[in-house]
This record gives sequence, structure tokens and C-alpha cells, in this order.
Amino acid sequence: MRVLSDEAGRRWTVERVGRTSGIVPAKPRADNLPEPADIIRFSCDSDHSEPARETATRAGLLAQLTDSELRAILNIAPRAPSD
Repeated sequence: MRVLSDEAGRRWTVERVGRTSGIVPAKPRADNLPEPADIIRFSCDSDHSEPARETATRAGLLAQLTDSELRAILNIAPRAPSD
């Protein structure tokens, strides 16, 4: 889980909430097979009227992203489906 602030100063929690299925070949292949992806959710801790947002990124990428990269993803992430 990560915490970041957006341009408006709101505090967001970012966490992996799932993983899509995909094919991970034992040997590298030239085929364009779908790879697994992490589903990450952005939840606004400082403004609960702000809807959660959810998107997919390459599996394992969340820990490697900088705060500015996460902010860019947050800005384009669609609203999360209602539970």
C-alpha cells in the first residue's frame, strides 16, 4: 500500500486489490499473449465524497512507480465499480 497527495492536496491510498489472469510462458515468445496485470485502487482518505478509482498496471509495477507516475495514473483512472 502507498499513500500520495494529488495536485489539490487530497491524500490518496493506493493498493493492489487484485490481479487479472494472463499467460506467463515458460520461455519468452514473440506471440502477443496477454500478461497478468495488477488491479490497483485509489481511495481518497481526506475527502470521502471523492469516488474511488481503479485501473490495471503491469503486474508488480506498483512498488516501482514514482509518486508523480502514480498521480498521472490517478488522473486518468476511471471510477471503481460499486461494491
